[in-house]
Amino acid sequence: MNLPWNRPVKTVLVIDDDPFILLAVEKFLKIKGLAVVTMQEPEKAFAYATLQKPTLIISDVSMPGLDGFTLLKGFREHKATKNIPLILLTASDRMADVEKGFSSGAEAYIIKPIDWDRAWAKIQPFL
Repeated sequence: MNLPWNRPVKTVLVIDDDPFILLAVEKFLKIKGLAVVTMQEPEKAFAYATLQKPTLIISDVSMPGLDGFTLLKGFREHKATKNIPLILLTASDRMADVEKGFSSGAEAYIIKPIDWDRAWAKIQPFL
């Protein structure tokens, strides 16, 4: 019998340097029944993902220090995280940035300001 409390909890790691974006995404995903871990420091996110292996990672592109493209590259090169789906979150809809993300291994893009219906349509297939 597959009761709701018997199903494994799916965890989404959300990385963004903006605490307001983190809070908004966290609330949205929790309403959808997901466990959410948020981080403002991308350097800590890599260590977390390596050990905990979240179901999905959503990362901002533009962050001080380690940007989303570099973080994505690191995830793809590491054995423990290379198969975790990663969605990039960005305010830029420039085609060059989108192409760079996809060529780096991103599964999808969510553009800020976030259209929650579109965002969910991009997130749901990876859960």
